[in-house]
Amino acid sequence: MEENWSLLNFQKLMKSILNGDRCIQEPILIANKKRDITTKFPFLSHLLSYQNITKDNLLEVLTSIYTDFQNKINHLKKNETIQTMMDRINDEWYNPDYIFVLENPIQDNFFDINNQNKSQYDKSCKVCEEINQLSKIENNIPLKLYKDEAHPLDKHFRSGITICSESINYIERNCETILSIINNLKNVDMTQFIDLSIKHKSIYLQLSNKEDDDESIPENIHRIFSNYIHIHNLLLKQMIQYYHYLVYLKEELKEKCNSLKIMKQNVQSIAYFEEDSDGGEEEEEVEEEEGELTVVDGEVKEEKEGGFNLLSFF
Repeated sequence: MEENWSLLNFQKLMKSILNGDRCIQEPILIANKKRDITTKFPFLSHLLSYQNITKDNLLEVLTSIYTDFQNKINHLKKNETIQTMMDRINDEWYNPDYIFVLENPIQDNFFDINNQNKSQYDKSCKVCEEINQLSKIENNIPLKLYKDEAHPLDKHFRSGITICSESINYIERNCETILSIINNLKNVDMTQFIDLSIKHKSIYLQLSNKEDDDESIPENIHRIFSNYIHIHNLLLKQMIQYYHYLVYLKEELKEKCNSLKIMKQNVQSIAYFEEDSDGGEEEEEVEEEEGELTVVDGEVKEEKEGGFNLLSFF
């Protein structure tokens, strides 16, 4: 029987990792409803245990947590002692670029745009399936068209191909944006953040001019930077997975779009085939009706049943 676990309150969980009271790399101990069994959940598994968090929106959740951490670090930088520590570490690495200027490569409207990827894909698949069914119905009905006539499915084919092409272009543009975000996240230098993740509060207090404890410095400040590193890594990994998911959707749509184009050609070829064949037979009949040409007294005459027709040399 599957246990019904008592998950931690989401807001309390987020507050604990943002303040460094809990390490992301450490498992989370939770109990069942009866409080007689305990188990350990990895951070990511615990997130996915919430009813409103799924694999479909995990990227959005991680992005939100990542943004919260950046805001937290920017707030910590306002503390003079913490800023002094960051400056000192930057100097120790002889880095001319100050890496503690945090930038979020994910735009505010990113998910508003990308949440349409799946709906674009589903819309195109639905249209392709409808045209496929119409094509099967049409194939069961003898159909003869002349060259000047439009095939009854032509407008459906053109509409379906257009919708698929638009969806492919939409997803491709988003893939380019995501690839740019991935490269941005990969290029973030985490070496100095790793250095900060092993600097405990006692080291900050040595830099402080205050004789007593500085309560403005979090007790577990080293864990804040450590958690930020892990969240950054989780976000990057999830973004890469999402990119490949979109590439899969795009390739699927390309196949469907090509199938529509081939189907359009095949259906039209069958519909106009009889008209082409009839035209060939008519030409053969005309040739059979023509008589043989014979020269009589310097004039060309056409021999037919019932006598000759006089034809001029000119």
